[in-house]
Amino acid sequence: MNKLKKLIFSTPIIKKPALKIRQLQLSLELYFSTSRRLKKIQADKQKIFFLGIPAHSNLGDLAQGVCIRSWIKKHYPDRQIIEIETNALVNTRFSVLKKLSRLYSCEDIIVFQSGYTTTDLGGFADEMHRAVMSVLPDAKMLMLPQTVFFKQEENKKRTATVYNGMKKMLFLARDRVSFDSAKEMFPDIPVIQFPDIVTTLIGKYSFDSKRDGIMFCCRDDGEKYYSDEELSALIKKCETLCRVDRTDTTKKGKRTDIVKNADKFIMAEIERYSHYKLIITDRYHGTILSLVAGTPVIIMKTTDHKVVTGAEWFRGVYDSYVNVAGTIEEAFETARDILNRNYSHILPPYFENTYYDKLPEIFEESLRR
Repeated sequence: MNKLKKLIFSTPIIKKPALKIRQLQLSLELYFSTSRRLKKIQADKQKIFFLGIPAHSNLGDLAQGVCIRSWIKKHYPDRQIIEIETNALVNTRFSVLKKLSRLYSCEDIIVFQSGYTTTDLGGFADEMHRAVMSVLPDAKMLMLPQTVFFKQEENKKRTATVYNGMKKMLFLARDRVSFDSAKEMFPDIPVIQFPDIVTTLIGKYSFDSKRDGIMFCCRDDGEKYYSDEELSALIKKCETLCRVDRTDTTKKGKRTDIVKNADKFIMAEIERYSHYKLIITDRYHGTILSLVAGTPVIIMKTTDHKVVTGAEWFRGVYDSYVNVAGTIEEAFETARDILNRNYSHILPPYFENTYYDKLPEIFEESLRR
């Protein structure tokens, strides 16, 4: 079978129709699996529809999904939770969008997955948001913390028009720059600056691991600012100080296994970070997971504002643990300094207590505007 697959996908004349058939198969499987879940809804119970659930192997997005589920169960324990992927609603010939609109009742809540999804830089999340809002303009909607960025003005205006038509929606912006953008784009709905939900894991765990070395958690995508050569040079310099390893929050392996066992993979990553004296990263969730592990972190810039401005949440809270490096040289000097400091590796659970335990009340208040 594997040989046959290799033959098919290495033959151009066969590859294109084979990919179309495979995509059709996946769309049908997702449609029927989602439809089966929707049929199990209990009519006499209030519901929370959790839309845009992560279905890929990025541990940051998966950690958001895990934390959102925990938050819903903690604050809305009597409600049914119905989870739907983005591709079950848009980017498919077999959408469950009409089923969703029929099943929603006035006391239900729609919660959208957090992340870099209020954007036109790729993916179908923004299209999904607009599609759901268009069929359910009166629904109670909570947009969990978003990074906001639009490259094309026409896309920005299209999204703004749909959002501003919502009557019962609260939009949470994940950083200062996104908050300013959202306030400009969405003057007709409540907009609040709010931290990433994965910060609720900080302070929940303690580790007695023996700590040694530096872990680099670096991305390899279009948001990467420094070249491979620059990063390699920094790693070599750090190797003069101690042992150095490298990882990323996007994991290799079977995607379905990683998604299905997200909790296990996330905890393994956190536990792994707890064995280092320092994490150097250009990943925002690399930053947060470092703090969950009680490990100091140096943040390197990316091509956009997300990671650096996201670090502003930790000012005055975890100051000595979070360091932003403006240059490669500054990252090295800061690393050398941190390796000579002593840390307790114990952080207080600030963000869950200060923000997310209060969010249900904030959301209800926004609905009364």
